[in-house]
Amino acid sequence: MFDRKIRNALIVGALSAVASVQSAQATVTTYNVTERFNQVVYNSAPDRDTYFTGTFDFDSATQTVSNLQGLLSQAMTNADPALQATRYLSHQLSSVYDAALGGLLVSSFYQNTTDVFQGGGFATGGMRQFGNQNAYVTIFVNLLDPEATLTPAQNYKLAYGDCTTGSLMGGMGTCMTGWLSATGTTGGTMRGVDQITQTITAAVPEPETYAMFMAGLGLIGFIARRRRTN
Repeated sequence: MFDRKIRNALIVGALSAVASVQSAQATVTTYNVTERFNQVVYNSAPDRDTYFTGTFDFDSATQTVSNLQGLLSQAMTNADPALQATRYLSHQLSSVYDAALGGLLVSSFYQNTTDVFQGGGFATGGMRQFGNQNAYVTIFVNLLDPEATLTPAQNYKLAYGDCTTGSLMGGMGTCMTGWLSATGTTGGTMRGVDQITQTITAAVPEPETYAMFMAGLGLIGFIARRRRTN
């Protein structure tokens, strides 16, 4: 009787573990995202631009994005990657659905606040002044296909702003910003950016996810064999 109870408990636990992994994999996908803000002033040096490299989770059932985080690096601050100004953006505080664009504009921040520019808030447009020692980036996520190539209208909504002292123009009291106007013309500081690219790809599941899944299947198989031999 005792063995049967243990066996039944193991079966329920294994099935629950497998179902949990399968359910999570069915609706939530982790994606990698990279944005490159091509600074006009460094067109002669293609690698001396601003980059955001991060990840986020997309729930296809609820059509929501969570955990957008990653590194904003300003390659123009130094040719040596080890000496470049970087900020880790770990606070996803804004996710706005745009029906006309068919997706979400999602922003992550350096500080746990959406106040980036002097006077508060964050937005594209103009040369913004220091005020909050904060930084942010905005990505676009297509709800039908996160990996889809952006349309021009979607691309024009991408932006970044770095108002921390360590940014390239921190000593001048001006935030480093990059964005495009509604017609695709350059915007931001440092003579603006003349091109922004965004690439989103599905991340490869972590090895431990596969290990958990296979362990659950293996346990179920072991219990099934034991039942046949008893």
